[in-house]
Amino acid sequence: MAAVLLTPAMANATATTSHLTLTIASKDRAEAPRTVQLRCEPTGGTHPRAAEACESLLAADGNFDQVGQPHTSAPCPLVLRPVIASAHGTWQGKPLHFDKEFGNSCVATSKLGTVFDF
Repeated sequence: MAAVLLTPAMANATATTSHLTLTIASKDRAEAPRTVQLRCEPTGGTHPRAAEACESLLAADGNFDQVGQPHTSAPCPLVLRPVIASAHGTWQGKPLHFDKEFGNSCVATSKLGTVFDF
């Protein structure tokens, strides 16, 4: 059985890896939640726009209140269908938990940008 030794640089790279489970769920549970995996440093997971999402999070230093990239294409409908956007996992080696309620999924995506655009 071979032992694997991590150099300080390798150990640091492992500690800074970020892995998040992102979910958008209807508050009344009328619809199935949508969930993706996002990995940054290196980029990966099941998020359809992982590179852009990681770029947004890196620019915001993992602070979801700072990741907003409002979409300018079309306004969101004024339909009240509350959703909860959540992110749980690790960001650069530290535990991360985020839950926030929005009026509907369009508003959530508009406020949270590419991170929750899935």
